[in-house]
Amino acid sequence: MPVRELVPKVHVEPPATHKPTGRKTVIRALTNTGIGAAAFLITCLSLRVVLPFPEIDDGVSQKFRFFATHKDEFDTLFLGSSRVYFQISPAIFDHVTRESGLPTHTFNFGIGGMYLPETSYLLEQILNLKPRNLKWVFIEYDELQTKWSPENQTSRRALYWADWKRVSLLLRKLTDAGTDPLWLPSPGKIRDIVLRQKDEKNTRDLLTFYATQFERNYTNVSRGADVLDFFLRRDTKERRAKYLGAASDGYVSRPNRMSPNQVAAYERGLAAMAQTDARALSPYTMAAYRQCAQEVRKIGAAPIFLITPSITQINVATDSAGLTGVVMAFNNPRTYPSLYRSSVHRDGQHLTQSGAEEFTRIVAANFVELARAGGIK
Repeated sequence: MPVRELVPKVHVEPPATHKPTGRKTVIRALTNTGIGAAAFLITCLSLRVVLPFPEIDDGVSQKFRFFATHKDEFDTLFLGSSRVYFQISPAIFDHVTRESGLPTHTFNFGIGGMYLPETSYLLEQILNLKPRNLKWVFIEYDELQTKWSPENQTSRRALYWADWKRVSLLLRKLTDAGTDPLWLPSPGKIRDIVLRQKDEKNTRDLLTFYATQFERNYTNVSRGADVLDFFLRRDTKERRAKYLGAASDGYVSRPNRMSPNQVAAYERGLAAMAQTDARALSPYTMAAYRQCAQEVRKIGAAPIFLITPSITQINVATDSAGLTGVVMAFNNPRTYPSLYRSSVHRDGQHLTQSGAEEFTRIVAANFVELARAGGIK
């Protein structure tokens, strides 16, 4: 009879029940989220460093690329809106300064519709090119703009400059938060914005718009096409000439004149504006111009702020308190009557070709006089 071998029974412990550790799960989830967000942010910032200057309409890219190629050839730069673009002739400016014994080589970086804050961003990009011979930088002097027309809000022009330095200043102005390091929005202003009352019916939409633009800019929205443009060089000689002008100095003339009806409206507007009180620029605008002046001085150049002969600028105050730069103002019809004749204006804000040439000569003569007197430092 076979002998059965006794096998001892083995007691197998059931697997331990894992109790849910809610706190650890939350911490792990938050950690992973933080790592993912940080990686995303670092990737976005790294792409901003290596991506080429974006392809922007209205001649921004054409002028930037041209200046980048020829940056060390110029010692004088004009930056501003169409009131600079179509009204400062570098050829005439350089002729006057040369004849006066203070030769310059000038480039007009005016862009239609360009005001603060876009101006300050583009200025910094130009200065980051490190132009070795730049001595004088003229910057158009006007109020910080907070409004973009609905039809332009989807354009690249409304996006490429929207970094924190620019957007934070806009948000401060829209909420009346002051320019001190500590943000202190006005309670009354916030109430009016939330309730869309008084003059703040569209402010909430603007706050949302600029916050969204900041996010889209830093996540490099629409930048893929810029890489293709950079390598394929789709720009044409004709397109560059359209924005750089016949002499490739950035100036394009506009010879149009006003109709009799427009002349009558201009004369009425001129008379009305001449009776208004001086309009001081906001502290937010002054903060932006102080930043501009600081950036210009970092490369050893002198900032000069320019007020052009426009009806809308007649009442702009010329007090430059706090600015480390001189203000050259041509917004007084009594001092410069020749710049306010209807025959030299093609509308309330812009001069004809002959008016622009006369304006350029006057600016150059005043510049030489100030430089010789030590007024530009």
